[in-house]
Order: sequence, then structure tokens, then C-alpha cells
Amino acid sequence: MVARGTIEATQAEEIAIKFLRQHYSVIKAEKSVLGDGERVWMIDVLASSFDNQKKIEVKVNARTGMIVEWH
Repeated sequence: MVARGTIEATQAEEIAIKFLRQHYSVIKAEKSVLGDGERVWMIDVLASSFDNQKKIEVKVNARTGMIVEWH
């Protein structure tokens, strides 16, 4: 259950995937965890670039849906 006014995990995953598709071929969102006092979705996304697969963590603000950080 997420707090009122907070986006769902599937919405946060869609935001993260759409963002990463600008730079990578996205394979799938692997894990989504609501952290930092239910303020940030931390999403692990499996992506590839030139046949090199890597896991990228994207942090999405749980209220606004804005990308906070990615690495």
C-alpha cells in the first residue's frame, strides 16, 4: 500500500523506462522499492548498450514522478 498522493510502482517503472530509452535499449524493470520515507521509488532497470547489459538504478520522486537521480 502506498501513501495517498503517491504514484504506484508501475507508474514509476514506466517513467524510469521511458527516461532510460533515450540512452539505452531497455530490457525490463527488475525491482521497485519505495524508500526514503515513502518519498522516492528506487527502480533497478536492466538495460543494454552495444550488447553490454547493465543494471541501472533510477530514483523517481513518488509524488511528482520526476527523475531524482540515476546511475
